[in-house]
Amino acid sequence: MRSRKKAALGAIVFTALVLAAFNAGWWWYYNSITDYLEQQLSQRLLGVAAMAALQISAEDVEELLIENLDVYAEKMVYLDSIARIDSLSEASIIDLDFNYLVTIREDISQDWYLLSQINIDSLNQATTGRPAASALYDVDGTYLKSAYAPLFDLKGNVAAIFVAEAGAGYFDLMGNLRNNLFVLAGGSAAVVIILLIIYIIYNRHMAAVEEKLFQASSQAALGRMVAVVSHEIKNPMMIIQAAGERIQKKYDDPEAAFVVEEVNRLNEIVSGYLSFSKGDSSLRLGKVDLNALCEKIIIEFKPQFDTHEVRFLFKPAEEVGQILADGVGIRQVIINLLLNAFHAVTSEEHNRPEKLVKITLEQSGSRVIIRISDSGPGIKRSQRDKLFEPFYTTKTQGSGLGLYLCRRIAEQHKGNIGITDDIKDMTTFELTLPTGER
Repeated sequence: MRSRKKAALGAIVFTALVLAAFNAGWWWYYNSITDYLEQQLSQRLLGVAAMAALQISAEDVEELLIENLDVYAEKMVYLDSIARIDSLSEASIIDLDFNYLVTIREDISQDWYLLSQINIDSLNQATTGRPAASALYDVDGTYLKSAYAPLFDLKGNVAAIFVAEAGAGYFDLMGNLRNNLFVLAGGSAAVVIILLIIYIIYNRHMAAVEEKLFQASSQAALGRMVAVVSHEIKNPMMIIQAAGERIQKKYDDPEAAFVVEEVNRLNEIVSGYLSFSKGDSSLRLGKVDLNALCEKIIIEFKPQFDTHEVRFLFKPAEEVGQILADGVGIRQVIINLLLNAFHAVTSEEHNRPEKLVKITLEQSGSRVIIRISDSGPGIKRSQRDKLFEPFYTTKTQGSGLGLYLCRRIAEQHKGNIGITDDIKDMTTFELTLPTGER
């Protein structure tokens, strides 16, 4: 089982790593293509700006600086042709104060070059005589890039700057690719999550199968043991019963009647254990008065409790009436829980001044709750989940079958049994049973 779990977990981890590597590869490819296309756009714009700057003479630059209208009109035509041929969104000439000298843009409301703050590093490089390209920038949702080339005057000094701007047309395509990569990454994460959910469900299913296999093997071992013990016990009990019946008839002794009654009860218990070991789930249902049953059990065990100075508390609950149940089985459950409580308060670990055992009954809708509490040392939380497993015991001489059979009896009655959080420093077992027919 463990090897299967490790193999399944290994397959999930391998799949997750493959998907992670696949997504990482795609993102690397996306970033590489984006960088490459941006570099190509920068080189194109730098080439356009440099070639255009070579076609503008130093005389034209000086005439533009003194606002010669004829030169201005000539350069407007020139810039417009460059913009159309090279698909530019802007072609301009600006001075060193970043004011427009000539521009094909018609949507400007001032003479000042609007992008001077954004692209200041590239502009400063151009003023030193070296062409420069800006980084991508966003203008109203459109990604653009500009290149700047220096324009010289008659003295050979940089006197103006040629501006070439174009849109990053590939950006929309790369944006779609990026969105697809996000979808791919999300889909990969969903696949891994689904595989993890399947793995968790698989583990729970296999744990349930293992539990059933363990219970089946335990049931088989219990069956073999009970069959042997039943055979060995029944013969002496028949002799004791026969002797008790003879004494009762001869002397009319009430103690003999008690012996016969207890032997019959033991016979029923042994037969019940044997039925459980064979998987027989039949119950001998009848009306059971829980108040009367508890009082009778207390009377039987009171001498033993008094001998060990154990105080016993039980107050009949008038609201609890008769229930439909197997009286022998319910009696055995209560006795088992009561003896466990007795052993808890008389154990060496008990260090409290008072030895107290208490039984309470409570009606809760269509169900009855029987609580058996003790002031013993308590049960560790790490042990609670195992208490009702067959052959598990915290006692040095326990068989580990008592609470297991108690749970079997409770479940056959469509009820349940469990240990609750300590109530007023007392360990409490709760047996919940339905009151009517199922």
